[in-house]
Amino acid sequence: MSIILEAVSHIYMAGTPYERTALNNVSLAVERGEFVGIIGHTGSGKSTLVQHMNGLIKPTRGRVLVDGADLAVKGQAARLARRKVGMVFQYPEHQLFEETVFEDVAFGPRNLGLGPEEVEKRVQQSLKIVGLDYDDYAGRSPFRLSGGQMRRVAIAGVLALEPEYLILDEPSAGLDPRGRDEIFGQIARLHRETGVTVILISHNMEEVARLVRRVIVMHRAEVSLDGTPQEVFRQGAEKLNQAGVEVPNVTALLARLQAQGLAVDDTAVTAEEASRAILEALRRRGAC
Repeated sequence: MSIILEAVSHIYMAGTPYERTALNNVSLAVERGEFVGIIGHTGSGKSTLVQHMNGLIKPTRGRVLVDGADLAVKGQAARLARRKVGMVFQYPEHQLFEETVFEDVAFGPRNLGLGPEEVEKRVQQSLKIVGLDYDDYAGRSPFRLSGGQMRRVAIAGVLALEPEYLILDEPSAGLDPRGRDEIFGQIARLHRETGVTVILISHNMEEVARLVRRVIVMHRAEVSLDGTPQEVFRQGAEKLNQAGVEVPNVTALLARLQAQGLAVDDTAVTAEEASRAILEALRRRGAC
């Protein structure tokens, strides 16, 4: 089962002087259980791409399938398919509006027509997943929490709908380093413990390299690169530069060390992997 885009194009304000192509003939598939990172400069088509995945935007051309259901076709199958895809927008805490954390997280399940017991169960589970203790936070005002905690409450509200695919659009935007660490840590834990498919848009290359198993690079409304972090960051430097994306600091460091004659394995994408690779290269050189 998967999300499939077949030759999808999207044109904003078609037929006007402000016409702009946001997606151009994009075809790709996101399989169940994947952890995918989408990167690219502002205006490259990232947000437009993911908004097609849950039917918020309909293609100008092409079609989007979620577990075989075409989202553009009216009917029960498309409605159920859209429910499988949860979307967390940038600054989701701006969408908090209830007086308590419980009421905010419960809003979605209640709209599904679920009974009180099931609603409470989902609120408890969702808060636990994002690392917020139910007894401590359920009765508190979401507006008296830290920025990172507010964002986790907003994510819990989406998780309470029990999506099978979770899309996060710049979930760390505007947060301080501690808040960013909290959010990315919870996202990694969520994927690890629940197996939910995660599609992450982020400008934080280090976190993308550390968390995801597949990277999609958007450039000028098209998919420029698609592969593992090792493949994209190691072999796609020129295309990344063209797309206005910098390679992670770890990748750049290993490339410089290689250029200076150190035979280091340059497939590492995290600081820990790079440290091991550098130490191993130094041992080999010392043994020669």
